[in-house]
Amino acid sequence: MQDQFQTTYSAGQHLFTKGDDGDCAFIIEKGTVEVYINKKDKKMIIAILSAGDLLGEMAIIDRLPRTASAQALEDTEVLVIPHEYVAQKIECSDATVRFFLKVIMERYRDMHARLMRVFEGINPDESDYQDMYASTKNVVHNLMQQYLNMQDRILTAVNTAAPINDKYDENEDDDVTRTKFSLGIENSLQLALENEEFELHYQPIIDLQTGSIKGCEALIRWLHPERGLLGPFDFIPYAENTGLIIPLGYWITEQACHFQKQLAQHYSSDFFMSINLSSKQFESADLTSNMASIVQNFASSPGQIKFEITESLLMTNPDLAQSALSELKETGVRLAIDDFGTGYSSLSYLHQFPFDTLKIDRSFVSTMLQNKKSNEIVKSLIDLSHNLGMEVVAEGVETTFEADMIKQYRAELAQGYLYSKPITAEAFKKLLQ
Repeated sequence: MQDQFQTTYSAGQHLFTKGDDGDCAFIIEKGTVEVYINKKDKKMIIAILSAGDLLGEMAIIDRLPRTASAQALEDTEVLVIPHEYVAQKIECSDATVRFFLKVIMERYRDMHARLMRVFEGINPDESDYQDMYASTKNVVHNLMQQYLNMQDRILTAVNTAAPINDKYDENEDDDVTRTKFSLGIENSLQLALENEEFELHYQPIIDLQTGSIKGCEALIRWLHPERGLLGPFDFIPYAENTGLIIPLGYWITEQACHFQKQLAQHYSSDFFMSINLSSKQFESADLTSNMASIVQNFASSPGQIKFEITESLLMTNPDLAQSALSELKETGVRLAIDDFGTGYSSLSYLHQFPFDTLKIDRSFVSTMLQNKKSNEIVKSLIDLSHNLGMEVVAEGVETTFEADMIKQYRAELAQGYLYSKPITAEAFKKLLQ
């Protein structure tokens, strides 16, 4: 058999029928082909294809029997692509490309199987041809959109940096191992989101004048079925690289807002919730509208929700940050700049953005006793914040000395292990009591 060859099918002739061996794919060069299955002795058309379309492509993935039939509606010329031809090309490709193609084809096979289950479940007696065909087109469109999105995520995963805590297989190419690990993380994160394996822990934020809990920061944890409780540094970078940070971020916001409303109703009406936003989330055009909707539906009021943004976002894309933060501010929420002082251009950008709160990084707070420069930096940052109309939260407070010093410097709020580590929702309620 030649690698590829042309052949012609007359009108009414089958290219293949359901149950035939899947040994090749077809590219239509001229004519029209309908793909169909028989359901209760009635023909159910899956697709009508014409010049330039591909069919029978499952044979490129494996050699399983055909799951549908294909018939020429008119004299049709096709280019036949044997399974062995494609398999040989894949085998000769780069190791990373080969693995990438294997994953894509396996996932496409899974999506095709789901599509066929949809067709099998449709009763032809309850719908006419037009309704069935419209339904089919919608299903195909939705599944193909998922397929394209999946390709984008895998391409990103291929470029993901090597995992910190993973050992490479010495017998395999580093790029392939890295790709496998990244794809494994992506699949695990997606399943974790679907199986509700994530939970939020909450760290109290203390009013330094009264000693009372004024609010808290929501911090995500992953209850991994094998590795136990994981902190954000173990999985958030992969969620960002694969794009899963977008749905995960909405879930975090919804859960945190719901908890804030509970506490506002039963503890204090001005109780606030701080929620971290990733710079990757700002790449979504729908971020502001979606966040505004979640806050409106789940929080006690927008003014009691505070979104925290690291200063790295301000420096990597200041124009995007300024536009997005201004839109968020207009929804009524409050904004905080987190980890302030750890970047290089903070002061030049600070006055441009509508922040309500400045959070002093723990690296300065924890060295106040040993380092006079850190002490002066903390004092200066508090003065600067007040001059710009912002309140101050000192992070990483672990000793009474640190608490006394920042209180003396007129910081309003503090959080850290001196008061509490991040704890579960139930433990936080007990802490309030």
